[in-house]
Amino acid sequence: MKKLIYFISIFLVAGLLFGEVAYAQSKELTKKEKHHLERLRKKKERSMKRAISREYYTKLLKEKYFVFQADFLIGAHGESFVLSPDINFMSVNGNKVILQFGFNNAIGWNGVGGITVRGTLSNYQVHLGKKKNNLSMSTNMYLIGPGLPPGISLNVSDDGTAQLMVQPAGGPPFVVYGQIVSPKKANIFVGQSLF
Repeated sequence: MKKLIYFISIFLVAGLLFGEVAYAQSKELTKKEKHHLERLRKKKERSMKRAISREYYTKLLKEKYFVFQADFLIGAHGESFVLSPDINFMSVNGNKVILQFGFNNAIGWNGVGGITVRGTLSNYQVHLGKKKNNLSMSTNMYLIGPGLPPGISLNVSDDGTAQLMVQPAGGPPFVVYGQIVSPKKANIFVGQSLF
């Protein structure tokens, strides 16, 4: 008799639980609730994509294996130029650096309308930013080699867009904007180096 009462009580409790679940599932969400759930889903998806992207670019920077392809330059006096990423870049492979600037339809020392210099990294550091909405990575580096600017600062966003600030020796700084890519994905043409 006790076993029968025990089984009946288990069936009643299970019936009540499944009934409430079925009722909750059959209850239709309001338009506002659906919109809120969709916003939460999209926010989580963006956060996951940002974390994956941030990890990828952090790895490139820490391994010192990347190419910064420039597409826009703002000069020392505020003038701006649109650049070709295939001939305007900074390539970093270990401690070796190639910095090249060129302008289409111009004559230059390197064969691409500008200058190409090679050098060595010194005092290379990667700092990870911690701002809530603008997570960025920055590197401070010094380049050693003839013709190279002594100080360069590179700020990289989570999506790989980057800002390169170049401080030439004895001149005002200029800022170049572009994208960080893996050398395997880079489409660059290296001109002749004078140094």
